[in-house]
Amino acid sequence: LQYHTNLSNAMPSDEEPPSQGFKARPELRKLSRNLVKQATEETVQEAALASDGAEGGDQESSDTGLESWNPDQVYQRALNWVGEEIQGQLLEGFLQNADQDSGTVDMHQFIEYLRVRGMNPLLDPRLKDFIDAVSTKPDTRYSYSNIRQHITRSEFKSIILNNPILLSAIKGEFVVEDFVNLVQTTDEIYEKCKELTDGSVTTYIPSLAHYEGDKWAMSLCTIDGQIHCCGDSDDLVTLQSVTKPLFYGICLDELGEETVHQKVGKEPSGHGFSKITLDRGNRAHNPLINTGAITLASMYKSEMPMSERFRSAISSYQALARGSKDGVNFNNTVYLSELDNGHRNYAIGYYLKSKGCLEGKVNLKETLELYFQMCSVETSVRTASIMAGALANGGRNVFTGEQVISERAVQNVLSIMFSCGMYDYSGEWAFEIGLPAKSGVSGLMILVIPDVMGVALWSPKLDSYGNSVRGVQFGRALVSRYSSQGSQNILHPFSNRRGSSAIMQNTFPPFPPHHGTDDIQVKPYSTLCRTVKPYSTLCRTVKSYSTLCRTVARGLRYMRR
Repeated sequence: LQYHTNLSNAMPSDEEPPSQGFKARPELRKLSRNLVKQATEETVQEAALASDGAEGGDQESSDTGLESWNPDQVYQRALNWVGEEIQGQLLEGFLQNADQDSGTVDMHQFIEYLRVRGMNPLLDPRLKDFIDAVSTKPDTRYSYSNIRQHITRSEFKSIILNNPILLSAIKGEFVVEDFVNLVQTTDEIYEKCKELTDGSVTTYIPSLAHYEGDKWAMSLCTIDGQIHCCGDSDDLVTLQSVTKPLFYGICLDELGEETVHQKVGKEPSGHGFSKITLDRGNRAHNPLINTGAITLASMYKSEMPMSERFRSAISSYQALARGSKDGVNFNNTVYLSELDNGHRNYAIGYYLKSKGCLEGKVNLKETLELYFQMCSVETSVRTASIMAGALANGGRNVFTGEQVISERAVQNVLSIMFSCGMYDYSGEWAFEIGLPAKSGVSGLMILVIPDVMGVALWSPKLDSYGNSVRGVQFGRALVSRYSSQGSQNILHPFSNRRGSSAIMQNTFPPFPPHHGTDDIQVKPYSTLCRTVKPYSTLCRTVKSYSTLCRTVARGLRYMRR
């Protein structure tokens, strides 16, 4: 029944509008139900025949008799049968609907079908074999002009069945089912945010002052590799503080969680990102402010030469972004500008040294150089969304599937981003928006919706906290728009049909089932954080952290009255 439900949900909606000639077929729902019924009946008959053979004295087959066929075995056999049969019949139905009058399939139309669903066949490395098969010039520079207009139905069917990504696109198995609606929504929000003119471009790093204030870009990347971009998404921008959660995740895997947090805490500082201050234990408050990031830079592969330290770190960034046309680069101009004008960071380095936060053998000059280098890593907004999508995907590249950062490390990264990612605006952000995020003074900002997608935003004009004015408003509008859609809320990580990955399932066990709302005690925010911790557990319980906060606030006001 569970498989049948999932399969029915995977069928195109009866109301789904046609896209370039490819229409949804309501008969597919009926087909799925009939297939499940037929498969189950045949599996049970197979078990009964095995049982008859056992009763006839065949001792070797007695262990396959009906009495040994538990429900899980029957279910698994039926599922396997349907899994093979449904692919062929689903695709056949798709083909019949795509082109009923000829024995060929229009590949230009099919590629447009994929593009509407957020896939770019020319750039997606998972579709290279598909493009080679339908191109007139395989293994050459890809161009839509090289794509054959028509191929035979049998050839098309063979290509699709050998490519799980294309098959998932046809079956509607992507985590964001209605990608067209998501595109329309984000486009509307993008245009509204474009009207904002508040804020100013940062000047304390001179090379960043050259950014044009009216630049505005948005890009999103789902964990299935669906991408949508708006505005100046191909412009190159340095990561600045957006590098910190990525570098933190790499350090967790390299050094271990215990070693890292002996030197760096996990709490919001309550101060600006460049404040010269430590917590009560003489540690940097968290890894997403300058004191924490500089401390991590002093610890990362400290025994290796500088060139190897940077090469190792940026290779991890490149692995997160693999599949992007722009890749990850280094902006030497910004790096030199930071070297010449990073006086406060030099002061932070000496302060950490004086407090014993940096070990005696650490070369402070090299530590600061590595920190400046990581801040000067440059990429496009589109590529930044792919890197954010990798965090949403549990540390795996959305195109290659490579596990770049471990799932356990990503859990810690997202928790810190949720509570500390927006400088001293972090508490307000967690209350209003409730998504892991990180901003930088270049105007770049990333949002992570675990198990769904990553979003990158860029607008150089910053507010008084150092966050992008348009980026903050975009996040607020996105959550507001989808929070009002109830069960259709794509921002809720557990709304996707395929179930959540281990990053969500294994963070913490769910609350005991006997705990009703009457058993919940209202506790201070800090106590709640220590008890519940990651955003994912809150989502599993109440969908939206901001909804929980508003509910608690209303309860407190009622209690006061």
